[in-house]
Amino acid sequence: MHTKQSWETGRPIFSRLPDVYQENSVADWLTVYFDEFLVGTKALVYDLPNQFNPYTCDTRWLDYIAPLYGFSTLYWDRGWPETSKRQLLAGAYTTVWPNRGTRVALSYILSSLLIEHTIWEGSTFILGSSQLGIGTLGSGAWKYKILLPRRYAFGGYEFRLTQKIDRLFGNLWCESEVIYYDQLT
Repeated sequence: MHTKQSWETGRPIFSRLPDVYQENSVADWLTVYFDEFLVGTKALVYDLPNQFNPYTCDTRWLDYIAPLYGFSTLYWDRGWPETSKRQLLAGAYTTVWPNRGTRVALSYILSSLLIEHTIWEGSTFILGSSQLGIGTLGSGAWKYKILLPRRYAFGGYEFRLTQKIDRLFGNLWCESEVIYYDQLT
């Protein structure tokens, strides 16, 4: 029997044995485990493209493919919800890493993690219309605040996660702060 035909039967080893063994129950018993193992392994190998796609992979694969998308253990948490993991992996090469250090990436990550927020940049300098005192050029643009609703406890999970995401994905050259909406001055 040819290779393709033997795989179609689901018994790639047994079906290629000489005809004299086809009716032998001992030969059948000796090869059934290896046939099942090979068929299962082939199915896993053929399924690999689906497992590397964050939209189609099994849930258990999300944590394994995260490093392939650039999320090391510092940037990744196995405890995040499945939908958040899928969204972060799906946007890794289009939104997260190309825009790291920008408001876009920061907001995308926080939204993916289901954290309600607003990024407040304060006042900004508008060329030709803003009046400035000495030494204040651009000072407003070097700060931003991430505003959270009061329902997130101070020092609670969402608050600490927002601080961590800001530290990892926020602008390094800007001052930043995580506060509540009503603390904005």
